[in-house]
Amino acid sequence: MSEEAVADASPAVPGQGRSSRRSGAESSRKVLHLLLAFSPQRHTRSAAELAAELDMPISSVYRYLSVLREEGLVEEARPGEYRLSWRFVSLAGAAREAGDSLEVLAQPVLRAVAEAGGETTLLIKRVGWSAICVDRVESSHPVRLQFDKGQPMILHQGSASRVLLASMKAAERERYLAAMTQIAQPEREQIRADVDTVARLGWLESFGEVDEGIWGASAVIRDGAEVVGALGVAGPLFRLQHADRARIIDLVVSGAADISKLLVDRAHRG
Repeated sequence: MSEEAVADASPAVPGQGRSSRRSGAESSRKVLHLLLAFSPQRHTRSAAELAAELDMPISSVYRYLSVLREEGLVEEARPGEYRLSWRFVSLAGAAREAGDSLEVLAQPVLRAVAEAGGETTLLIKRVGWSAICVDRVESSHPVRLQFDKGQPMILHQGSASRVLLASMKAAERERYLAAMTQIAQPEREQIRADVDTVARLGWLESFGEVDEGIWGASAVIRDGAEVVGALGVAGPLFRLQHADRARIIDLVVSGAADISKLLVDRAHRG
């Protein structure tokens, strides 16, 4: 779909070309956020729910939903409630058929880390200004986490999100921080310190940042020099003593390195 179809820009005025492009890009981003608000657990959403979750005027939500319905991407499940259309089945199929994707290559490593560490293992990618869980292997005693597959999360809370935020280019990271006005100054300073930590160690840990009482550790996955994702483990802090956490961090770091090597080997085969 075109940016013009969803942009909130006013009629063109000489000297305002850049402003109009920014407005169009921002509107397009909001449409994508709206699509990403659907998940297997929340497959049918009302306009009011979407407006509250995404902090959008409900009039804008209706306008974006109208465009998505015209394009066949969203359909009305019942009056006032919407769901993604079956067109996304073919899109998912296209992603699977692409071959040696990160998800396919990482799956055996995720299973091995979950088995050895005894806790839930996650594969996280950054999509724009969101962190999205693209795969997840449960431990033998699964715990409820907000990182459900396909669910977008903010980039400044949780070890996987913060690893990906720290790995962004400085200019884009600063644009993100400028847009997230709710982040307190001490947290901003920690985020900036994360950049050096990730560059030096390649991993971060978090304590109760996304889910209360949950500890997490994540390490960067690289395709050559580029950070393409994060491997993370999360579990309840009450059953993870210091020695347990140190052992899991080692598993996460070595697992992320194994996935990175698989990506390099794939490139050499290609």
